[in-house]
Amino acid sequence: MTERFYADDEGDGSEEEETLGIGKFGGRDSVIFAIDCCREMFELDGENSEDTPFNRIIEAIHDMYLNKIITSDKDLHGIIFFGTKKNNSSSDFSNIFVWQKLDIPSVKSITELRDMQKINAADFDTQFGNESRKQMSEVFWESLNMLSATSYKLAAKSLIVFTWNDNPHFGDNNAKKRAKTKAQDLHDHDVDIQVMSFNKNFKYEPFYKDIISDPDSEDPFNENPIDCIQNLYSFLLKKCTKQRTLSRIPLFIGDDIEISVGVYTVARRTTKTAAISIDSSSNQEAKRSTNFIDTNTGEILLPSDIKLMQTWAGKEIVFEKEEIQNMRKIGKHGLHVLGFKPRSAAVKAWYHVRNSQFIYPNEERVKGSTTLFHALLVKCLAKDVVAICSYTARPNSPPRCVALLPQDEEINPETSEQITPPGFYVIFLPFADDIREVDFEPEQPKPTNEQIEAAENLVRKLKFTYNPESFDNPAIQTHYKNLEAMALEKEQPDKIDDHTKPDTEIIDKKAGAYIQAFKQAVFPPGYDPLKKATKHKSSSTASKGGKKPKEDMVDVKEYVSQGKLGKLTVQGLKEICRKYNIKGTGKKADIIQAIEDHFT
Repeated sequence: MTERFYADDEGDGSEEEETLGIGKFGGRDSVIFAIDCCREMFELDGENSEDTPFNRIIEAIHDMYLNKIITSDKDLHGIIFFGTKKNNSSSDFSNIFVWQKLDIPSVKSITELRDMQKINAADFDTQFGNESRKQMSEVFWESLNMLSATSYKLAAKSLIVFTWNDNPHFGDNNAKKRAKTKAQDLHDHDVDIQVMSFNKNFKYEPFYKDIISDPDSEDPFNENPIDCIQNLYSFLLKKCTKQRTLSRIPLFIGDDIEISVGVYTVARRTTKTAAISIDSSSNQEAKRSTNFIDTNTGEILLPSDIKLMQTWAGKEIVFEKEEIQNMRKIGKHGLHVLGFKPRSAAVKAWYHVRNSQFIYPNEERVKGSTTLFHALLVKCLAKDVVAICSYTARPNSPPRCVALLPQDEEINPETSEQITPPGFYVIFLPFADDIREVDFEPEQPKPTNEQIEAAENLVRKLKFTYNPESFDNPAIQTHYKNLEAMALEKEQPDKIDDHTKPDTEIIDKKAGAYIQAFKQAVFPPGYDPLKKATKHKSSSTASKGGKKPKEDMVDVKEYVSQGKLGKLTVQGLKEICRKYNIKGTGKKADIIQAIEDHFT
């Protein structure tokens, strides 16, 4: 099983996780890009391509920076060129040029990347020079120096090397040993090393197999390096995205068997970044703080000074904060398997109550979890069943009934890229009160066979394979394009393509005849769907000129019995209260309730 599931870190680092010893996340993610600047990296990438491998790498990093500013604006990134004549490094290494230091993406760094996207070999040689000699040990050393020099706390550290030559130290065993030693130093500092190449003949075995992280894993990227970066931007975004669990919880099978799993968020609504308050005098971000103050003494209350109270049977019952927290703990937290049911019977489309989650085994807490998890997944897939579980996400959260829907791993045969990861989807099941009977409209005339056939032909012709990644939110895209234009000082924001709008030309070309056939079969002659329907006034309303009934002309008892008091104005309801000596105050609903109580 190969883990290729990437999730956001929503909810990481909760107090409950720290208390339980599950692990607390903190710090920033950091990524260093080391780019080989040999001659081959500046040759056109294929016969029909107008870009070189170097240009594609810079363009993908530029797009990733723009994405990171929106999604993770605190993460750190740096870029190293190696194989250059000029050098600019902390230890004065030759043939290594630190082009961008490890820092947060800024307007300056993005502008530099944008200007570098179309550079050719001659211009690059003028600015940086080209040197075939290179020492990978020095590249790794400089990367470690950059990571060690930062003052920020780092949660995840990555080094992504883009190179062409799969054996840079051919015949020089001492250089190989030095490079492997420095690579091991990076691994000892928890730095993840990835090596990518546009060279179709690139192999990991001569040198880089002992350099990359997890060389023995069944990773399709290690088998075919060129295929994995057909969409380089998507690849970099995955590699540089926080691979963190929402939480790590136990999965209990029976009373004695426990598996450790990580919970991931599958989908989350994309929203605009929240506005921040700015101090008008200093133009700095204003931070808010809330304190509880004793009204008698004016002193600030500590959390231990605050009590919770509830009046019960005329007595004031005081609770400590710890007592309230303990009241919320119902059973042990985690997933408890209650049994198994056929998938078709347990999971229905209309059972959706909230977004599902995803679980994958975690070996840090319970060794052997991956093996048992894989066996459970294989059996559930073979028997087409789901596991019904009681799910308590946090110790102080209420339990929910969920179904673990198995999913097998799917690999793209052309690119060897993983499409779907193996694991279980956590489907939240509704309670009995969540399922309600729906009152349908009065029975409508049934369609004829001709109308049904026309509708089927139309729907069949307009069907297409839906991919959510093909439809961006135009409002959010416009918002960020405007911010980008302001930050990068562009004359005007880049145009966006609103793919949510229907393409009438393609629809007409593809299904124009079926649309006309459907209209003729269903709608009356001359029907215009774009024409607004005119509302016909009822006879009672029309006779009164459309005005609301006057309060002095209505039969109050009749209005109460038929529930029509809501049609009267607040002023009219107050007139009725004065007329019948009814104490009606407050909102309109309160006045209506007072009148109904008087006459019932």
